[in-house]
Amino acid sequence: MLRPYRLGVLMKWCFLKFVGGFLLCLFLVAEASAAFRISPQLLVRQEYNDNIELSSDDKISDFITTIMPGVRLTWETRPATLSLDYNLRFRFYLEHDERNETSLRQTQRIDLGSTFRIYRNMLFLSVSNVYERVTIDEGDRSGIDSDLVNLTDSNRLRVNPYFILEPTSTLTFRTDYVYENVWYDSDRGIDHERHTGRMTLTKEISPRVQASLSGSHSLYRPDATALAGAPGADQEFDRTDARASLVWTPTNRLTFDTFYGRGWVDYTERPSQTLDLFGGGVRYLLGPEKVVGARYDETTSFSVRDGLIESKNYVAFIEFTPRVTSRWSVFYRESDYLIQDRSDDSRGVSVAGEWPWTNRMGLSYLIRFTRYDRSGPGEFQETYDRYGTRLGLYRDMRIGRFHLGHTWNKNDSDFPANDYTNNIVWAEMRFVF
Repeated sequence: MLRPYRLGVLMKWCFLKFVGGFLLCLFLVAEASAAFRISPQLLVRQEYNDNIELSSDDKISDFITTIMPGVRLTWETRPATLSLDYNLRFRFYLEHDERNETSLRQTQRIDLGSTFRIYRNMLFLSVSNVYERVTIDEGDRSGIDSDLVNLTDSNRLRVNPYFILEPTSTLTFRTDYVYENVWYDSDRGIDHERHTGRMTLTKEISPRVQASLSGSHSLYRPDATALAGAPGADQEFDRTDARASLVWTPTNRLTFDTFYGRGWVDYTERPSQTLDLFGGGVRYLLGPEKVVGARYDETTSFSVRDGLIESKNYVAFIEFTPRVTSRWSVFYRESDYLIQDRSDDSRGVSVAGEWPWTNRMGLSYLIRFTRYDRSGPGEFQETYDRYGTRLGLYRDMRIGRFHLGHTWNKNDSDFPANDYTNNIVWAEMRFVF
């Protein structure tokens, strides 16, 4: 008889063999379908990290090797479209091998999207699944390229059948049912299911003006967890939303959009809440390589462990493409946690992109600065500045890209115990076949 752990290992190897065989079959039929594209890839990375736990004292350093095979594929046919990005990311620690990531649950990364045409151009089915590592608490310790602290693996399955009816050439009616199932590996995460019904009516008022009205009702059904961020954060609720939106394109270069809505949240064990939701933005094309824009959004989102959050987001940006790829942005965000006495404010700047020196060589960069103001139960308050940079030199080759660089993180808090610095020196080779 196989012992449980041996049976688990056998099942994982069988799964890997199945995936490998499936991808091999897809590769063999690729020549027969012009709409089928497959791109195997492999990333090999070596890094030295001087503070893998982002500690203020007693820092732990290590050499880390990452090996990440993967495949990207797209398949477009008349009845269906499919896109898949699948990777297995193995990580090996030289001095702390108990932290090695070799199991399927730890290593796999999945981004699957598909749309099936069930009946003519009226009835469709959209299915997506994303398995990734996500941040548990955005206000807690974190850093660029930091992969151990304040993170958990997550899987999000979304099934969305929808029906589209076009009574006239300028009027569209759409009705959706959306099922979502969210799972977190961490015990602090709130696993949940959500069922949503939605109806949307869209009217093209003119070639440059489009308006829509929508209404939805959703059922949020979480699994109880004793490690949630606050008592009651894992309780269920029903929610009803109504929303009106408008998109106006006065010229080919200028676009405005805005929306207004209200949400009514009915909890099982706490008073109901009414939410005002509003947003708007502008986007202007300066030329073939420059775009500027600004947005304001007042919306809600689900946190991993703290329940529902109401946020006000302000952002202004400028983007450069295609040769010098860069995005510069400034932002301000107010977050109010609806289940607990907590609010987080953050403001900062972000600069990211690539600066090519030749057709094959250049500089990659990511620079961030954020100031956080946190207030919690009682008199708790904390203010801290978080800095992060990642600079690298790259060279493109026929078989892929070689990248060499340095990452730096720093947290400067008015609580000295929360201060930390982090340096990562890394080299990687990304092969594309």
